[in-house]
This record gives sequence, structure tokens and C-alpha cells, in this order.
Amino acid sequence: MGTPVVRLVPALPEHLDEWIAIRAGATSRRLIPMDEDSRESLLKRLSEASSDVTDPRAKSFRWMVEADGRIAGTLSARELSRVHGRVEVGYMLAEEYLGRGIGTRAVTLMLERLFSIPQLYRVWLTTTAENVGSQALARKLGFVLEGVMREHTVVQGRRMDLQFWGLLRPEWEARQASR
Repeated sequence: MGTPVVRLVPALPEHLDEWIAIRAGATSRRLIPMDEDSRESLLKRLSEASSDVTDPRAKSFRWMVEADGRIAGTLSARELSRVHGRVEVGYMLAEEYLGRGIGTRAVTLMLERLFSIPQLYRVWLTTTAENVGSQALARKLGFVLEGVMREHTVVQGRRMDLQFWGLLRPEWEARQASR
């Protein structure tokens, strides 16, 4: 089994069941703080999100991660502020795609798109302190651990520390230039 071809496709309402299945995965439930959203709420989020970073009105984006033609996960960029030049990103993969480098490739593709927004200067994300896979992805892409909010979130009834990671445009550009 070779390295899968990874691409981002616009998240559409027809991806709802796949997204629900990804959210229901054991790793997602154990490590990612998520609200219990209804089908209707998730469908609304899919319907409202854009995948077009050139749309000057768009503030939130969502893509599905496709690996060898199958939906493998989802990526989001939320609350883009062109004034402050920042956006929060998130990512989630289906269980069978974890640990294969697919997340790293997918988030790289997302960052390439996001940093094409001229006003964007800073991208940030959060991980729970127990989510070592997500932390490794963040480090691999050049994110810097900026702080920890102790017992800030609840996952499956357990309080967990929440880590904040940041990546600045000059850091991203330097990494791209050295490739």
C-alpha cells in the first residue's frame, strides 16, 4: 500500500454522514473537545461554510480530506479576522487514516490556501494535552506551543488541559522556502 493521494474537497451537505462517523471515532471522542451537535446543527455548519478563500466575505471555511478518493477527515478554519490577520484551524481524521501522514499533508494544503489570503498573518490551533498525535502534527508544520490553559476543557466527562499553538506567516514562509 503506497502513499495515498491527499486532496481537499469542498465540504458539502452530502458529507454529513461521513463527518458524523469521523466525530464518533474512538480517538476523536477521547481526545477532542466537541459539543454534542445535532444532525441539523452539523448540516447547518456544512451549508454555511465556504471553501473559497478568495471570497472576501467568508469568515469560516471547511474542507473534507480525501485520501485515494475516499473521505478520510475534515479540516476547518474558523472566525477569520482580516483586521487582526488571524484564524483558528482544526482537523479531524477517521480512525483508519490516523498515523499515516495524511493529516500532515492535508493541513499543509489548508495552510497553503489560507496563507494565500493577503491579510492573514497568524494561524492558531488547540490540542488537548493528551493528544500527542495532534501535537506532533503541529510541531512538524512549525507551530509553536504558546501556552496551556489548565483543566480548560471537558472530554467525556474528564477535565483536560488545553494547549494553544501558533504559526506566524514569516515562520510558514521560511519553512516553504527551505523545502
